[in-house]
Amino acid sequence: MATSSAVPTTAGELLFQDYLDAMHYPYEFEKEFPGKSKRPDYTVNKGGISLFDVKDFDPSAPKGYGAYDPYPRIREKIEAGREKFKEFKEFPCSLVLRNNGNPLVHLEKPEIVLGAMYGDAGITIPIDTTTGTARGDFTPAFLGRGKMFRYGDIENAHNTTLSALITLRFVGVGQRRFDKIWQERKSVDKDFGKEDLDAAFAEVCAEAARRYPDFALEEKRLGVIVWENAVARIPLSRELFTGPYDERWGIEDNQQRIVFSGEKLAELE
Repeated sequence: MATSSAVPTTAGELLFQDYLDAMHYPYEFEKEFPGKSKRPDYTVNKGGISLFDVKDFDPSAPKGYGAYDPYPRIREKIEAGREKFKEFKEFPCSLVLRNNGNPLVHLEKPEIVLGAMYGDAGITIPIDTTTGTARGDFTPAFLGRGKMFRYGDIENAHNTTLSALITLRFVGVGQRRFDKIWQERKSVDKDFGKEDLDAAFAEVCAEAARRYPDFALEEKRLGVIVWENAVARIPLSRELFTGPYDERWGIEDNQQRIVFSGEKLAELE
């Protein structure tokens, strides 16, 4: 429960507070720290103090059509978080991101969020400089413009204060259950739904209701995705954000991968 006299006002702050309450994490909103000029949005005291600042992406209607760069909007928030936490290098500090309806922001896509952190997602190809031909397979890679370190210079990380980015989002439980059954039907009948879409829709809903007595297509559940910063000075404890609809990405075996998936989330796969 919050103990500060300040109160949250943004959609992201309110939603993150709902999450903290649901997880029974003790916290304080805009806690004052002696000798420091800034106040992080949330100070969570569970297994030690962890600090969180919440950044919202406001709704926006796209103008026109065509390609766009998916990274700058997220990188701007990372830079703002880095500035906010300059005085708090002795704590694990994380940036909580909430998209309130901006179609150009993709906070659930690993290639976008991790790309914003480490460099534009791309591929590398070994080339024979004599013949100009490829000498091996294409390899996924993070290229330039990363906010945690510069491409090819991981030894000189320049954003070690941020322990993680955290995507605050709703999981479409009902829709995922529906899609899972639909794909099962398609796997045995490739023409399923082509002749009578309404009948196929009703059939899948009926099957979902049999499997899940509480089935509702519109059901959504609050959860987070944690994106660990591989070069963080102080890692964010993996004892935090272990809710049933939470997910965590981190480094294992020198690869970025999912290192935690909540029990309810795993059931939807």
